[in-house]
Amino acid sequence: MTTDFNVAMSGLNFRTPLLTGSGTFGYGDEFLSLIDYAPFGGIVTKSLSVRPRPGNPPPRICETPGGGVINSIGLANPGVEAFLAEKAGILPVKETKVFLSIFGETVEEFVTVMSRLETLEGISGYELNLSCPNVKQGGISIGGDSSAIAETVRECRNITDKFIAVKLTPHHTQVAPLAEAAAKNGASALTMINTLVGMMIDVETRMPLLGTVTGGYSGLPLKPVALAKVWQASKAVDIPIWASGGIVNGLDCIEFLLAGATGLQLGSVLFADPYSPGRILEEMDDYCRRHGVKSVEELIGALEKP
Repeated sequence: MTTDFNVAMSGLNFRTPLLTGSGTFGYGDEFLSLIDYAPFGGIVTKSLSVRPRPGNPPPRICETPGGGVINSIGLANPGVEAFLAEKAGILPVKETKVFLSIFGETVEEFVTVMSRLETLEGISGYELNLSCPNVKQGGISIGGDSSAIAETVRECRNITDKFIAVKLTPHHTQVAPLAEAAAKNGASALTMINTLVGMMIDVETRMPLLGTVTGGYSGLPLKPVALAKVWQASKAVDIPIWASGGIVNGLDCIEFLLAGATGLQLGSVLFADPYSPGRILEEMDDYCRRHGVKSVEELIGALEKP
Protein backbone atom coordinates (compact mmCIF):
# COMPACT_ATOMS: atom_id res chain seq x y z
CA MET A 1 0.00 0.00 0.00
CA THR A 2 1.25 3.48 -0.85
CA THR A 3 -1.04 5.55 1.39
CA ASP A 4 0.03 6.72 4.85
CA PHE A 5 -2.78 5.49 7.12
CA ASN A 6 -1.37 6.89 10.36
CA VAL A 7 -3.66 9.32 12.16
CA ALA A 8 -3.10 11.40 15.31
CA MET A 9 -5.93 11.78 17.79
CA SER A 10 -5.71 13.73 21.06
CA GLY A 11 -2.14 12.77 21.83
CA LEU A 12 -2.30 9.20 20.53
CA ASN A 13 -0.96 7.95 17.21
CA PHE A 14 -2.96 5.23 15.43
CA ARG A 15 -1.37 3.14 12.68
CA THR A 16 -4.70 3.16 10.82
CA PRO A 17 -8.03 4.91 11.47
CA LEU A 18 -9.87 1.56 11.71
CA LEU A 19 -11.32 0.50 15.06
CA THR A 20 -13.94 -1.99 16.16
CA GLY A 21 -17.35 -0.98 17.39
CA SER A 22 -18.14 -1.90 20.99
CA GLY A 23 -20.04 -5.15 21.29
CA THR A 24 -18.94 -6.49 17.90
CA PHE A 25 -15.49 -7.81 18.81
CA GLY A 26 -15.81 -9.18 22.35
CA TYR A 27 -12.67 -8.42 24.31
CA GLY A 28 -10.49 -9.03 21.26
CA ASP A 29 -9.16 -12.44 22.23
CA GLU A 30 -11.67 -14.40 20.15
CA PHE A 31 -10.16 -13.04 16.93
CA LEU A 32 -6.48 -13.59 17.75
CA SER A 33 -6.39 -16.93 15.93
CA LEU A 34 -8.54 -15.72 13.04
CA ILE A 35 -7.26 -12.41 11.76
CA ASP A 36 -4.25 -10.15 11.46
CA TYR A 37 -4.55 -7.19 13.82
CA ALA A 38 -2.33 -5.00 11.64
CA PRO A 39 -5.25 -3.27 9.84
CA PHE A 40 -6.63 -2.03 13.16
CA GLY A 41 -5.53 1.15 14.83
CA GLY A 42 -7.37 -0.02 17.92
CA ILE A 43 -10.28 -2.03 19.28
CA VAL A 44 -13.14 -1.07 21.57
CA THR A 45 -14.29 -3.87 23.86
CA LYS A 46 -17.84 -4.82 24.76
CA SER A 47 -19.23 -2.67 27.58
CA LEU A 48 -18.46 -3.35 31.24
CA SER A 49 -20.66 -2.43 34.19
CA VAL A 50 -20.37 -2.51 37.98
CA ARG A 51 -22.45 -5.64 38.40
CA PRO A 52 -22.78 -8.68 36.13
CA ARG A 53 -25.55 -8.42 33.56
CA PRO A 54 -27.13 -11.57 32.10
CA GLY A 55 -28.55 -9.60 29.21
CA ASN A 56 -31.98 -9.69 27.63
CA PRO A 57 -34.12 -12.78 26.94
CA PRO A 58 -33.71 -14.46 23.54
CA PRO A 59 -34.07 -14.13 20.68
CA ARG A 60 -31.48 -11.35 20.82
CA ILE A 61 -30.58 -10.62 17.20
CA CYS A 62 -32.23 -10.58 13.78
CA GLU A 63 -31.32 -9.42 10.30
CA THR A 64 -33.29 -6.88 8.32
CA PRO A 65 -33.59 -6.35 4.56
CA GLY A 66 -30.84 -4.23 3.03
CA GLY A 67 -27.99 -5.32 5.27
CA GLY A 68 -29.26 -4.20 8.66
CA VAL A 69 -29.16 -5.96 12.01
CA ILE A 70 -31.24 -5.43 15.14
CA ASN A 71 -29.82 -6.64 18.44
CA SER A 72 -31.12 -6.78 21.97
CA ILE A 73 -28.13 -8.20 23.79
CA GLY A 74 -28.80 -5.98 26.80
CA LEU A 75 -25.15 -5.18 27.59
CA ALA A 76 -24.48 -8.68 28.90
CA ASN A 77 -21.13 -8.78 30.68
CA PRO A 78 -19.48 -10.41 33.71
CA GLY A 79 -19.15 -7.20 35.71
CA VAL A 80 -15.94 -5.30 36.34
CA GLU A 81 -14.64 -7.45 39.22
CA ALA A 82 -15.05 -10.74 37.35
CA PHE A 83 -13.54 -9.13 34.27
CA LEU A 84 -10.45 -8.07 36.21
CA ALA A 85 -10.10 -11.50 37.78
CA GLU A 86 -10.80 -13.66 34.75
CA LYS A 87 -10.50 -11.73 31.49
CA ALA A 88 -8.14 -8.76 31.86
CA GLY A 89 -5.18 -10.92 30.81
CA ILE A 90 -6.74 -11.78 27.44
CA LEU A 91 -6.83 -8.21 26.13
CA PRO A 92 -4.69 -7.96 22.96
CA VAL A 93 -2.71 -4.93 24.16
CA LYS A 94 0.44 -6.15 22.38
CA GLU A 95 -1.36 -6.36 19.04
CA THR A 96 -3.18 -3.01 18.99
CA LYS A 97 -4.53 -0.19 21.13
CA VAL A 98 -7.32 -1.32 23.46
CA PHE A 99 -10.14 0.92 24.66
CA LEU A 100 -12.49 -0.42 27.33
CA SER A 101 -16.16 0.43 26.93
CA ILE A 102 -17.91 1.41 30.17
CA PHE A 103 -21.61 1.50 30.94
CA GLY A 104 -23.40 2.77 34.03
CA GLU A 105 -26.92 3.65 35.09
CA THR A 106 -25.60 6.55 37.19
CA VAL A 107 -22.55 8.81 37.16
CA GLU A 108 -21.32 7.01 40.26
CA GLU A 109 -21.35 3.67 38.44
CA PHE A 110 -19.25 5.05 35.59
CA VAL A 111 -16.77 6.35 38.16
CA THR A 112 -16.66 3.04 40.02
CA VAL A 113 -15.99 0.99 36.89
CA MET A 114 -13.32 3.34 35.57
CA SER A 115 -11.59 3.51 38.95
CA ARG A 116 -11.26 -0.27 39.00
CA LEU A 117 -10.08 -0.44 35.37
CA GLU A 118 -7.38 2.14 36.04
CA THR A 119 -5.47 -0.65 37.79
CA LEU A 120 -4.85 -2.31 34.40
CA GLU A 121 -1.60 -1.80 32.51
CA GLY A 122 -1.34 -1.52 28.77
CA ILE A 123 -4.77 -0.16 27.87
CA SER A 124 -4.94 3.06 25.86
CA GLY A 125 -8.21 4.46 27.17
CA TYR A 126 -11.96 4.16 27.41
CA GLU A 127 -15.21 4.66 25.58
CA LEU A 128 -18.14 5.86 27.69
CA ASN A 129 -21.36 4.26 26.46
CA LEU A 130 -23.89 6.99 27.21
CA SER A 131 -26.48 6.00 24.65
CA CYS A 132 -27.53 2.39 24.49
CA PRO A 133 -31.18 2.16 23.38
CA ASN A 134 -31.82 -1.48 24.30
CA VAL A 135 -31.96 -1.02 28.06
CA LYS A 136 -34.65 0.71 30.05
CA GLN A 137 -32.37 2.81 32.25
CA GLY A 138 -28.97 4.43 32.11
CA GLY A 139 -27.36 5.34 28.82
CA ILE A 140 -30.27 6.74 26.87
CA SER A 141 -31.24 9.18 29.64
CA ILE A 142 -27.66 10.28 30.34
CA GLY A 143 -26.81 10.56 26.67
CA GLY A 144 -29.73 12.86 25.92
CA ASP A 145 -29.03 15.33 28.71
CA SER A 146 -26.13 17.74 28.18
CA SER A 147 -25.75 18.43 31.90
CA ALA A 148 -25.62 14.70 32.67
CA ILE A 149 -23.07 14.20 29.89
CA ALA A 150 -20.98 17.04 31.29
CA GLU A 151 -21.04 15.60 34.82
CA THR A 152 -20.24 12.06 33.70
CA VAL A 153 -17.31 13.07 31.50
CA ARG A 154 -15.97 15.51 34.09
CA GLU A 155 -16.03 12.94 36.89
CA CYS A 156 -14.39 10.32 34.70
CA ARG A 157 -11.74 12.78 33.53
CA ASN A 158 -10.87 13.42 37.19
CA ILE A 159 -9.90 9.75 37.48
CA THR A 160 -7.73 9.27 34.40
CA ASP A 161 -5.43 11.06 31.98
CA LYS A 162 -6.00 8.34 29.39
CA PHE A 163 -7.98 8.77 26.17
CA ILE A 164 -11.76 9.04 26.72
CA ALA A 165 -14.16 8.65 23.79
CA VAL A 166 -17.79 9.53 24.49
CA LYS A 167 -20.43 7.61 22.56
CA LEU A 168 -23.49 9.77 21.93
CA THR A 169 -27.07 8.93 21.06
CA PRO A 170 -28.46 9.56 17.57
CA HIS A 171 -31.94 10.18 18.94
CA HIS A 172 -31.66 13.95 19.26
CA THR A 173 -31.89 16.38 16.38
CA GLN A 174 -29.56 18.89 18.06
CA VAL A 175 -26.12 17.30 18.16
CA ALA A 176 -24.12 20.42 19.06
CA PRO A 177 -25.15 20.85 22.75
CA LEU A 178 -24.42 17.19 23.53
CA ALA A 179 -21.09 17.22 21.66
CA GLU A 180 -20.03 20.47 23.31
CA ALA A 181 -20.91 19.17 26.77
CA ALA A 182 -18.59 16.21 26.26
CA ALA A 183 -15.77 18.20 24.67
CA LYS A 184 -15.75 20.98 27.26
CA ASN A 185 -15.50 18.52 30.14
CA GLY A 186 -12.58 16.44 29.02
CA ALA A 187 -13.59 14.09 26.20
CA SER A 188 -10.74 13.12 23.91
CA ALA A 189 -13.09 12.10 21.09
CA LEU A 190 -16.75 11.51 20.28
CA THR A 191 -18.21 8.30 18.89
CA MET A 192 -21.04 9.00 16.46
CA ILE A 193 -23.40 7.16 16.44
CA ASN A 194 -24.87 4.42 18.57
CA THR A 195 -27.67 2.26 17.23
CA LEU A 196 -31.16 3.49 16.41
CA VAL A 197 -34.23 1.86 17.93
CA GLY A 198 -35.79 -0.69 15.59
CA MET A 199 -38.02 -3.76 15.49
CA MET A 200 -39.10 -6.57 13.18
CA ILE A 201 -42.28 -8.66 13.16
CA ASP A 202 -42.97 -12.18 11.89
CA VAL A 203 -46.32 -11.62 10.20
CA GLU A 204 -47.13 -15.35 10.11
CA THR A 205 -46.92 -15.72 13.88
CA ARG A 206 -47.66 -12.03 14.63
CA MET A 207 -44.74 -12.16 17.03
CA PRO A 208 -41.77 -9.79 17.29
CA LEU A 209 -38.45 -11.23 16.18
CA LEU A 210 -36.75 -10.03 19.37
CA GLY A 211 -37.52 -11.09 22.91
CA THR A 212 -37.65 -7.44 23.98
CA VAL A 213 -39.70 -6.40 20.91
CA THR A 214 -37.36 -3.51 20.08
CA GLY A 215 -33.59 -3.36 19.92
CA GLY A 216 -30.60 -1.50 18.53
CA TYR A 217 -30.65 -1.13 14.75
CA SER A 218 -27.23 -1.17 13.07
CA GLY A 219 -25.59 -2.00 9.76
CA LEU A 220 -25.42 -0.51 6.28
CA PRO A 221 -28.81 1.33 6.35
CA LEU A 222 -27.55 3.57 9.17
CA LYS A 223 -24.81 5.19 7.09
CA PRO A 224 -26.70 8.32 5.93
CA VAL A 225 -27.83 9.04 9.50
CA ALA A 226 -24.36 8.47 10.90
CA LEU A 227 -22.75 10.63 8.20
CA ALA A 228 -25.04 13.53 9.04
CA LYS A 229 -24.35 13.24 12.77
CA VAL A 230 -20.59 13.04 12.22
CA TRP A 231 -20.66 16.12 10.02
CA GLN A 232 -22.81 18.05 12.51
CA ALA A 233 -20.59 17.09 15.44
CA SER A 234 -17.41 17.98 13.57
CA LYS A 235 -18.77 21.48 13.05
CA ALA A 236 -19.54 21.85 16.75
CA VAL A 237 -16.31 20.64 18.39
CA ASP A 238 -12.59 20.45 17.67
CA ILE A 239 -11.94 17.00 19.11
CA PRO A 240 -11.73 13.89 16.89
CA ILE A 241 -14.86 11.98 15.84
CA TRP A 242 -15.02 8.20 15.73
CA ALA A 243 -17.58 7.34 13.05
CA SER A 244 -19.80 4.34 13.71
CA GLY A 245 -22.71 3.16 11.61
CA GLY A 246 -22.93 1.43 8.25
CA ILE A 247 -19.29 1.08 7.23
CA VAL A 248 -18.85 -1.97 4.98
CA ASN A 249 -16.20 -0.90 2.45
CA GLY A 250 -13.38 1.52 1.80
CA LEU A 251 -15.49 4.15 0.07
CA ASP A 252 -17.77 4.28 3.12
CA CYS A 253 -14.65 5.14 5.12
CA ILE A 254 -13.70 7.88 2.67
CA GLU A 255 -17.16 9.41 3.02
CA PHE A 256 -16.87 9.54 6.79
CA LEU A 257 -13.39 11.05 6.64
CA LEU A 258 -14.63 13.76 4.28
CA ALA A 259 -17.53 14.44 6.66
CA GLY A 260 -15.08 15.07 9.49
CA ALA A 261 -14.34 11.71 11.11
CA THR A 262 -10.84 10.71 12.16
CA GLY A 263 -11.55 7.21 13.48
CA LEU A 264 -13.69 4.60 11.70
CA GLN A 265 -15.44 1.91 13.72
CA LEU A 266 -16.33 -1.38 12.05
CA GLY A 267 -19.27 -3.23 13.55
CA SER A 268 -21.86 -5.37 11.78
CA VAL A 269 -19.51 -5.95 8.82
CA LEU A 270 -17.26 -8.01 11.10
CA PHE A 271 -20.07 -10.51 11.67
CA ALA A 272 -20.38 -11.18 7.95
CA ASP A 273 -16.69 -10.90 7.11
CA PRO A 274 -14.08 -10.98 9.92
CA TYR A 275 -11.40 -10.38 7.28
CA SER A 276 -12.98 -7.16 6.03
CA PRO A 277 -10.47 -4.73 7.67
CA GLY A 278 -7.67 -5.72 5.27
CA ARG A 279 -9.99 -5.44 2.28
CA ILE A 280 -11.28 -2.06 3.46
CA LEU A 281 -7.76 -0.66 3.77
CA GLU A 282 -6.94 -1.86 0.25
CA GLU A 283 -10.06 -0.13 -1.07
CA MET A 284 -9.11 3.06 0.73
CA ASP A 285 -5.59 2.81 -0.66
CA ASP A 286 -6.97 2.42 -4.19
CA TYR A 287 -9.10 5.56 -3.78
CA CYS A 288 -6.16 7.55 -2.42
CA ARG A 289 -3.86 6.48 -5.26
CA ARG A 290 -6.47 7.43 -7.85
CA HIS A 291 -6.93 10.86 -6.28
CA GLY A 292 -3.29 11.60 -5.46
CA VAL A 293 -3.84 11.48 -1.70
CA LYS A 294 -0.64 10.64 0.18
CA SER A 295 -2.10 10.51 3.71
CA VAL A 296 -5.63 9.80 4.93
CA GLU A 297 -5.29 12.81 7.22
CA GLU A 298 -5.61 14.97 4.08
CA LEU A 299 -9.20 13.74 3.74
CA ILE A 300 -10.45 14.56 7.24
CA GLY A 301 -13.12 17.26 6.96
CA ALA A 302 -12.30 17.87 3.29
CA LEU A 303 -15.90 17.83 2.12
CA GLU A 304 -16.47 20.17 -0.81
CA LYS A 305 -19.69 22.14 -0.53
CA PRO A 306 -21.82 22.69 -3.67
